[in-house]
Amino acid sequence: MLMILRCLAICLLIFFVSCDNKEEKVHVQKALTINEIQLIGTHNSYKKAIPGLLLNKIKGENPEMAESLDYSHPNLWKQLEAGLRLFELDVYHDPEGGKFSNPLGKEMVDSLQWDNGFDKPGFKVFHVQDIDFLSHHALFREYLKDLKAWSSFHPHHLPIFISINAKDENYPDLGFTEAIPFDQEAFKLLDKEIVDYLGTEKLITPRSIQGDFKDLKTAVLESGWPELDEARGKFIFILDEGEEKIGKYLAKGEGLIFVNVPEEHPMSAIHIINDPINHHDQISEYVKKGYIVRTRADAGTKEARLNDTKRSEMAFSSGAQLISTDYYQADARWEGEYKVQFDEAAYARVNPVVSKNKTSLQSLSEEMAQAINIDPQAFLLAEKELDVVILDVRTQEEVAQGLIPGAVNIDVLQDDFAEKIATLDKNQKVLVYCKVGGRSKKAADLLVGKGFSQVFNLEGGYDLWKKNGYPVKQ
Repeated sequence: MLMILRCLAICLLIFFVSCDNKEEKVHVQKALTINEIQLIGTHNSYKKAIPGLLLNKIKGENPEMAESLDYSHPNLWKQLEAGLRLFELDVYHDPEGGKFSNPLGKEMVDSLQWDNGFDKPGFKVFHVQDIDFLSHHALFREYLKDLKAWSSFHPHHLPIFISINAKDENYPDLGFTEAIPFDQEAFKLLDKEIVDYLGTEKLITPRSIQGDFKDLKTAVLESGWPELDEARGKFIFILDEGEEKIGKYLAKGEGLIFVNVPEEHPMSAIHIINDPINHHDQISEYVKKGYIVRTRADAGTKEARLNDTKRSEMAFSSGAQLISTDYYQADARWEGEYKVQFDEAAYARVNPVVSKNKTSLQSLSEEMAQAINIDPQAFLLAEKELDVVILDVRTQEEVAQGLIPGAVNIDVLQDDFAEKIATLDKNQKVLVYCKVGGRSKKAADLLVGKGFSQVFNLEGGYDLWKKNGYPVKQ
């Protein structure tokens, strides 16, 4: 009898252990990878509106072209703050500077809209020479600075995808400024500029995905893409060009940018398929195989003018991970308020085509419940671009020697510090500084503990800020 009871006890133990293990397996979910989300972003993300006089002149010559060019976007900071993580930049080679400084339509542009960066050497960013040349920055590197600065404020952000068009089209019959062709040397300089202003540590590159596999395509199909959490805070560049320019980019040697090539190519990984209506099934097939696809929800302002959502709906249902639009916000001029957003006005979601067996509850949140250290350059850019409170936590004696313009002084060493910071808006970004960064770090941690959601500490404090030549008020 004792032996029977022992056997029964062992059987029950095995049964319950087995049940526990099964229950544990049921609740284990694989982490999302970067190809298992969908992002909405902007086409020609840099674009300012064409001034009315110039647009009317274009309209007189070519009404259809004028209509297709009649859109614009806020600057990159505002788009990033809105939640966009997909952008497009058109880049022109201008190694000596000044190549595009005097477009035909310049006399119709308000001088305040003109960026003198066109006079400086370096890659330029705009749409079409001489007629659609206004952008938020003339220089490519200024966009890279913005991206890096914004990223430092949001180190937990979803990966940001940036497609690049290497523009060198010419229009001799129209008398437009002649663009410089992209060759291997130009592409080497483009890679170098990305590294110089972002840093390799901020990049997901073809080599980082390929690893030890024989080629990039094999790595993508057999090993897949990084987990989402591994890719946070990083950038992925895509060269959106045809065979000739892609060939020149690849011929220069190993690069930082993914290239749009046919599926059979060994560098196949990210594909640009812009028509989700006629190529819906192809996009879905590529996505299910493991590739990343960028498509467009609209083009030439047509969908917005007609409030036609068919193309955007097809883009969503195709599973394309990257969906580009000119209307992440509605243009009030068009009836129907056409805009491209996911449910609840979101610009990111779990991809329903390839993530059906994954938890849809996995957070895409980018918030961090801690104060973040920021260097002076990022601090300066944020002050210009964002609605922020600048909090000086030094003593009155120190403040008398100078402070950052616009700063509010609340001495962290005083007993009433907690009482005074309670008067600030907890949902607003707070930039905190002291003399060298020690007291401000403690003050920033106190703010976080009091429920402030976006707190940033100036590394090096006021002393480093002043040393770098940034503005101070005496």
